Amino acid sequence: MYNENFVKHERLAMVGKLVRAALAVSCLLAVTVVQAETVAGVVKKKVGAVEIVRDGARLPVEIGTRLQAGDVIKTSQSSGVGVMLKDETRMSLGANSQVALEKFSFDANTYAGSLLINVNKGTFAMISGLLAKNNPTAAQVKTPTATATVRGSSFAVEVP
Repeated sequence: MYNENFVKHERLAMVGKLVRAALAVSCLLAVTVVQAETVAGVVKKKVGAVEIVRDGARLPVEIGTRLQAGDVIKTSQSSGVGVMLKDETRMSLGANSQVALEKFSFDANTYAGSLLINVNKGTFAMISGLLAKNNPTAAQVKTPTATATVRGSSFAVEVP
């Protein structure tokens, strides 16, 4: 009787440990999925000093740096950056520019989502991707004086 109870207790303890381990792994997987979903795009080209302001922190930019919705991209004098978003939208910023990627969501299966870019200063060029081409009202670009809806096109903006 004593040995049977001891064995049952040990089995229950082992099951408890396995359940806790499975919960820990599932939590880690959930965090990884959430982090993967926050990636809006990636830096493809960079010249000179470029930084991202994310949640108040200044981060240096290199080729391959991942962008998130909410990031503000800043270029310095004699610098520039080229970005590709997940929907294949291409953006370029010239020297002394500041552009905020205020909103970005994109479903690669349905092409649903939204894009809102705020050009605060400098030069900005864009070639729209799948989001704007499949849903013309889903992509917008703001400047201090105007907001434009992107309808599957390419354009450039300069804000003094």
